[in-house]
Amino acid sequence: MTHIFDTNIAVEYGVEIAIVVNHLAFWIQKNEANDKHIHNGKVWTYNSTKAFSELFPYWTERQIRRILMNMEELKIIETANFNKVSYDRTKWYTFTDQFINA
Repeated sequence: MTHIFDTNIAVEYGVEIAIVVNHLAFWIQKNEANDKHIHNGKVWTYNSTKAFSELFPYWTERQIRRILMNMEELKIIETANFNKVSYDRTKWYTFTDQFINA
C-alpha cells in the first residue's frame, strides 16, 4: 500500500499527522460523494485503532491512539460515536471547521 501526504501539513504538524489527514480526507470525500455518514451537518468516517493498525502496519495501536489524540488536541479532527449499538466503541472522525478553514 502506498501512503502519501501533503507536505504543507507535514511541515506544520509532522509526517505522521499528514499521513492520517490524507487517509481521513479520502474516506470523508468518498462518504460525501456517496451521501453517507452525515451527522450534525458534517460528513464522518470511522475506524478502530485495530483497523488503523492494519492500514498502517508501521505504527502500533498505541502510536495510532497518540497520533489521533494529538490531532484532536490540535483541533484538526473531532470525534464522536454514531454507532447503532451502545457497546460499540468505534470512533467516528471528521475535520474541525478550524482545520478546514485554515
